[in-house]
Amino acid sequence: MGMTRQLIEAPASTAEQRIQSLGYVDAYDAVLNCDYAFVAYKETDSSGAWRVRIRSSQTAGAVFEPEMMRTQARAAGAQGKPFFSWGYSFDPSASDPRSIQFRVYVTDGKPAEIEMFVQLRKADGTPDAPRTVRFAWPKE
Repeated sequence: MGMTRQLIEAPASTAEQRIQSLGYVDAYDAVLNCDYAFVAYKETDSSGAWRVRIRSSQTAGAVFEPEMMRTQARAAGAQGKPFFSWGYSFDPSASDPRSIQFRVYVTDGKPAEIEMFVQLRKADGTPDAPRTVRFAWPKE
């Protein structure tokens, strides 16, 4: 079986920015008859400064600046939390089980992994199986 084409791609590298793809996940919402797709990538500019971005086909995405993630991870670690959510999120409610979260997992008070977690709906409105991908927090 061949590779299926991603519904959304990371941008191409340019002279000013180097792009490294990190993760991809997609899911289908049967109620809306709509595909949702998310791609994560590391963006490094010509000065060497970098960040992780998540681009989404249907929703807002997220930008993970290393210094901000460092301070958030330290706070989450101090509180004993295994992860914190960042950027766009869609939290489930009694009438709508959809959930979209970008989670930063913390190890020893530092960002360790990012997870793109997506749970959409079956045709009858009940929650479908979650679709998720995790990838390591980039090294400098």
